[in-house]
Amino acid sequence: MMAPTHTMLGVATLLAGSSLRPDLLPASAVTIAAAALGSLAPDIDHPSSWIGRRLRVVSIPLVGLVGHRGVTHSLLAAVGASVGLFFLLKLGQDLAWAVAFLLGYLSHLAGDWLSGGVPLLWPSPRRFRAPVAIQTGGIIEKLFALGFGSLVLYWAWHVVSAGQIGRLL
Repeated sequence: MMAPTHTMLGVATLLAGSSLRPDLLPASAVTIAAAALGSLAPDIDHPSSWIGRRLRVVSIPLVGLVGHRGVTHSLLAAVGASVGLFFLLKLGQDLAWAVAFLLGYLSHLAGDWLSGGVPLLWPSPRRFRAPVAIQTGGIIEKLFALGFGSLVLYWAWHVVSAGQIGRLL
């Protein structure tokens, strides 16, 4: 999947989680940004990806070491990156942003499961794939991006029209 689809899927996943448990996972500017970043993070192993182009100093050596859709596309990396960032940034006791990052990361893995497969249980070489794959950049992916983007826009409209913009801050 492409960066816009991953981002819309990650933010939509956060918003779904927030609607289920707003007390534990509030939808705020910080959690939305964390989910968006998490949804792009696994592609740090690809120098041509959106995040890889911005962090070439990490991306180029990483693709040489592990290849694309290797360890960074595993459950181990999802949890490790979320926990590592939480302790590295020491953003207090609030776990919401780390959970949002994790949801974004996991949504990326789900998206790539639909478009070619991922090594969820790395270091096991087994790749998990959807029964029917969608083509990266194809019309089905574009429809996914449109659908998830529409959900995000609907949520934003609802927040603004209800006069709850302060809850984002």
